[in-house]
Amino acid sequence: MRTAALLAFALAVAGASAATAQTMDGPVESPFHVGAQASTLGLGLEAGYRMNPMFGLRLGGNMFTFSTDRSISGVDYDLDVKLRSFGAVLDVYPVAGTGFRISGGARINYNKADLTGTLSGPRSFGGVVVTPQQAGQLDGEAKFDRFAPYAGIGYNGTVFSPNFSVGVDLGVLFQGKPRVSLSAPGVATTPAIAAVLEDQRREVEDSIRAARFWPVVAITASYRF
Repeated sequence: MRTAALLAFALAVAGASAATAQTMDGPVESPFHVGAQASTLGLGLEAGYRMNPMFGLRLGGNMFTFSTDRSISGVDYDLDVKLRSFGAVLDVYPVAGTGFRISGGARINYNKADLTGTLSGPRSFGGVVVTPQQAGQLDGEAKFDRFAPYAGIGYNGTVFSPNFSVGVDLGVLFQGKPRVSLSAPGVATTPAIAAVLEDQRREVEDSIRAARFWPVVAITASYRF
């Protein structure tokens, strides 16, 4: 439902602004653009429409996968991070004759991380010691809110010719607190193992809590037509 609402919002804004474009200093030359983007959200594609000198609308999607290692509270984890998101942004150009913009919008967010970990040493819970061999491999997943608002600023300017431009955006994707699940599929879930898993689940959530404010730095090369 949120996906449909996001698309409906984008179409409504585009339609309303297009109807008034002729009354605001005339139409913008070459209002449509497509572009390729590299950002902290991943590699992606973008399409946009400069509705009039003050407003623009952009639609885009990004994806990227990378792996990293992290030790969290005595557990060595391998993290496979999968960035997947798409959405719409409304740009406001408050300074006439410049490419400076203030942007706000939202993305449908599939960002997640798969975790695989092992205890680096024995752990004690309620007087019961759990060894790495007893706990076995820990498997888990970290997810974020599906609907993620975005806010940022940016600048777009032409290079080489009026049809080519480069844009830079700085912003934040508000993707909510991480939700972590953790299991030890190779061993029986005893009370001691369950205590290890719950303790580690909380530790992982605390360790990656900062990711709820995902920093966005993007560079986009576009062609107007």
